[in-house]
Amino acid sequence: TQSRSSAASDVYKRQVVVNLLYFVVPSLIVFGVTYIIINKFFEEQRKLRLLELKKEQMRELTPIKLQAYERLTLFLDRISPENLVIRLSKSGQSANQLRHELIQSITSEFNHNISQQVYVSNDCWNMIKAVKEQTISVVEACYQECGDTESGPGLGKKILTRLMQEKTTPTQRAIELMKKEIEIAF
Repeated sequence: TQSRSSAASDVYKRQVVVNLLYFVVPSLIVFGVTYIIINKFFEEQRKLRLLELKKEQMRELTPIKLQAYERLTLFLDRISPENLVIRLSKSGQSANQLRHELIQSITSEFNHNISQQVYVSNDCWNMIKAVKEQTISVVEACYQECGDTESGPGLGKKILTRLMQEKTTPTQRAIELMKKEIEIAF
């Protein structure tokens, strides 16, 4: 009788375990599936929120970026040698005085617009710096060709003559490249 009771007890225990498994296994499967679905849902919500934030940032930054390109275009126009010479050359001025004023004006304009680098691409900013340096180099090279008694307008004429020999000036090329970058970016 004891072995019968022990056997019945074992059967009963097994049946309890099987009955528990009938409830636990489906519950674990439902829990696992629910967990995966909820995780995917929250991940999608996070991605949507990030996308919305990026759109909002773009809405706010686009006008600022366009303004930076506009300001840099004005900068390039202001440091173009032909505009500088016309604006700064005066009669009675020595070549050295004009050279100094040209370089000072280029440097001042550059420093005034230096914060715009935050809103444009690295390639664009590097191009702006290169144009600045090229323009100063043209002024220096033309000044080296001047004699000690050369006038400011004489230096200006040398600079303009050198520019006429080129098909496009560095400032014109930079403006064209900026236009292309704007077309791509916006």
